[in-house]
Amino acid sequence: MCGRYYRRSDKQRIAEAFRIGKLPPGFELPPDYNIAPSTFQPVIRSDRETRERELTMMRWGLVPAKVADPNSFKIFSTTNARAESILDKPIWKGPFTHTRCLVPLDGFL
Repeated sequence: MCGRYYRRSDKQRIAEAFRIGKLPPGFELPPDYNIAPSTFQPVIRSDRETRERELTMMRWGLVPAKVADPNSFKIFSTTNARAESILDKPIWKGPFTHTRCLVPLDGFL
């Protein structure tokens, strides 16, 4: 799978499709046709307190919890994982089994 993708859907369309209650105030989401790893992009996750879906900005790519400075980890590619070995590799096992989110996108480049 490619590490780049595009998103042309606006925030209202995403909110309706994924039944997100309320959007953060002043949240802007213009279309982006060349999204690269390590950029901040919208994701849908469960709120820790209310368990409702929320739309928030997160860094595209996986940064292991033990890494103190995410910028120093940019040289490693963590945007691709093989389904058949995802539970065998320590870098993927924890996030795959415990923490998940939805990445709204329209296609891959």
